[in-house]
Amino acid sequence: MNRRKFFKNSVLSAIGTAGLLKTAEAAEAAKSSDQNVQEYDIVVIGSGCAGLTTAIEAADLGAKVVVLEKMFGPFGNTIYAGGNFNATNTWVQKRDGIKDTVEDFYNDLMKVSMYRGDPVLTKMFAEQSADVVQWLTDRIHMEWKPIDVQIAPMLGRCHEVGGKLTPGGNQLLRNMLDECKLLNIPIHTRTKAVELLRDESLNCTGVKAVGPNGPVTYKAKGGVVICTGGFHNNKDLVTRYMGGNVAWMPLRGSAIITGENYTLTQPFFPQYVNMDQFHAGPIHPTTRANPSNMVNFGICVTPQGKRYIDEGQTYVYVGQNTPKLIKENRAFIVIDSRVVDEPIVARRIKRYQKAKAEIYKADTIAELAKQMGVPAETLEKTVKEFNAAVHNGTTDKLAVPTTLEKPYTIEKAPFYGFMFAGGMTATFGGPKINPKAQIINTEGQPIPGLYGAGNAVGGIFYDNYLDGSQLTAAVIWGRIAAREALARAKAMRG
Repeated sequence: MNRRKFFKNSVLSAIGTAGLLKTAEAAEAAKSSDQNVQEYDIVVIGSGCAGLTTAIEAADLGAKVVVLEKMFGPFGNTIYAGGNFNATNTWVQKRDGIKDTVEDFYNDLMKVSMYRGDPVLTKMFAEQSADVVQWLTDRIHMEWKPIDVQIAPMLGRCHEVGGKLTPGGNQLLRNMLDECKLLNIPIHTRTKAVELLRDESLNCTGVKAVGPNGPVTYKAKGGVVICTGGFHNNKDLVTRYMGGNVAWMPLRGSAIITGENYTLTQPFFPQYVNMDQFHAGPIHPTTRANPSNMVNFGICVTPQGKRYIDEGQTYVYVGQNTPKLIKENRAFIVIDSRVVDEPIVARRIKRYQKAKAEIYKADTIAELAKQMGVPAETLEKTVKEFNAAVHNGTTDKLAVPTTLEKPYTIEKAPFYGFMFAGGMTATFGGPKINPKAQIINTEGQPIPGLYGAGNAVGGIFYDNYLDGSQLTAAVIWGRIAAREALARAKAMRG
C-alpha cells in the first residue's frame, strides 16, 4: 500500500467511525424555507486542523457552525503532517525535564523568519503555544510522545502526538472528528466554495458553494473563516510568485491545496504578504518517503559525491535550497551505523522501508557509492575530509562549512544512503491577519466578517521554519477566529 492510499484509508476509517461527514443535501434541519439557502452563525471553509479547531471552539461556545469541505474527506495537509506542535513552557516539556522560556522561543521564531515575521503575531504564538498543547490534551484527548531534542533552534519544543494512527496528523484528525460528532457539527463534504458573499460595504456575509446537488448559499451572521490551506499545488500562483523552478518541485504536502485562500478573498482587496515564501523539505520524489530531520545526522552529497549544504541547517532550509544548488534536484543523505537507532533517524528509516524507497547499505564507502550511482573515489574523499575536519575541529574551514555543534562522522560500517529531492510542503503567504484572526485589507483595516487561520493566512512565517509551527498557529488563530466571529454574530442579532 503506497503512502497516499495508506493515509486515505486511515482517514476514511476515522470518518466512518465518526459517522459524521455529510453532503450538503443531508443537513435538512439547517435549511431555511429556501431549500438552497442555509443560515449559520459561522461558516468554516476547510476541514483540516485549523478548520476543525475553529468549529469545535465555536460549538463549545454555543455557536451554530458548519464546515464546508470540497473533497469527500479532510485530505489537506493535516493528514500528511507528522503531528508536531511547536511550543514552549508546556506540561509535556516539564514531564520530560526540558526547560525553556517564552522570550527565547520568541527570539528564535523571529530569527528563523529573518525578523520579517509579524512581531505581534509571533509574540502571541510564543505566549499561547503552551495553551495549544493543554487544549489538545484536555479537549481533543491527544497523547504525546517523549520529546526528541533537535538541533538549534528547534531544541526540545517539538511536541509529537501519539496514538495508533500514523502519521500523527492522521490521529489528530481522528480525534477532532470524534469531537465534532459529539457536538453534532455538520461537515458538508463534496461542497466547493466558489464565492464569498459581500454587501455593498464589503462586509463578508456568507459563501456561495456548489454541492453534490447543485448550488447552495450559506449565510453567516458572524462571519466566514478561511481554513483552506495555501496554494502550493496551484502552478499558476506558484510560478507567478516563486518562479517556474519552484513549481516543478515534487509535492510533500496535499495535492488538493490549490489557492482558495487567494481566489476567494480577492474581491475584498486583502493585503497579501509573504507570497514568495514556502515551507519545503527533503522528500523521496517517487514514493514520497520523508527523511526530514535525518539530514542532520550525517552528510548530504550531490550525485557527484560532494557535500553541498550545511547539515546544521533545518530540514526546511535543505529542502528549499537543494533545487537551487543541484540542477537535477537530487541528493543523498549518508549516515553510518552509529545513528540508525537514534529515535529521529529510526523513524525516518521506517518511512523509507514502508514506502519501499531505496535504502542503500554497504560495508565500505566505495560499495555504497557504487549502489547509489555516485563516483566512489569522490565520495571516499568527501567522507575522509569531513571526518578529519570533525576530529580536528576545523569544520568551519571546509569548502562547505557545517554549523552543527557536534557533527556526525561517517566511520562505522555498515554505511547507509538515502536519495531525496527538495520538495514543497506548503506556502507561507496569503491574506494577512491581525491578532483577532481578522483578514485585513490593503489599508490595514479588518474586513468585517472575514477571518482566517492555518496555512491559508500570511504574516507569521517567512524564509525558514521551526518544526511543528504551522499546526500550532492553526490552533491558536482557529480558536480566536471562532470567538471573534461568534461575538460578531451575537452583536448582529442585537
